[in-house]
Amino acid sequence: MNPKTQPREIVLLGMNARLLEARKAVAEKGMKLPPYPLLDKYKMERAGIASLVADELLAHPEKDGVFRKGWDIKDSITALTIPASDVPPEAFGRKGAGLFVVPQDGPDGVKEEKHGVVVHKKSIIVFDGMIQESDKWVPGKPHEITRIPLVVSWEEFDRLPEDERRWLYRIAGEGVRPLIRVFKGWGIEDRQSVKAFYKLDCAFAIAGVANEAGAP
Repeated sequence: MNPKTQPREIVLLGMNARLLEARKAVAEKGMKLPPYPLLDKYKMERAGIASLVADELLAHPEKDGVFRKGWDIKDSITALTIPASDVPPEAFGRKGAGLFVVPQDGPDGVKEEKHGVVVHKKSIIVFDGMIQESDKWVPGKPHEITRIPLVVSWEEFDRLPEDERRWLYRIAGEGVRPLIRVFKGWGIEDRQSVKAFYKLDCAFAIAGVANEAGAP
């Protein structure tokens, strides 16, 4: 079978690391961090597995704000940065917009540079319906492609099947954050939790998947 057509499987690597170290560690094994949609599926199907970090990042304006044309997107606390030149034009000035950011493969995708840590994108998906409430758990419905929780009313949330309910925790300021999924065995609510508030100095259990070249 052509390696590029093989179904991807998440492999737990038995180590903890911060985001930059994690990207380097999986690259050295010829792998990459799990794509978030795959991680979302994995977490909903399994119990008792530690917090895992996805390959992609979530970016959003400050609460009720918009991305500004010509301005880098810079996390308000960590200063993790997406260059303005990498942001799709349709994202600027768009209320309720969020970005699903796929970095370049390997350590260069999220890289410490002279003026801070910079995300170099492979691709970016702009989506609408970014949750605006912050600093608390907010109910959402997963985006069809990215699986990022989108804003819903409580009435709509209550009508969703259990496996389509998610909770998002975002910061109030402009955010460029790793996507973390956790499961500690407390029930389906824990599996539904999407954490987009961790800083770069936090360590997580590391898992990898085969990269496009078909590594193990």
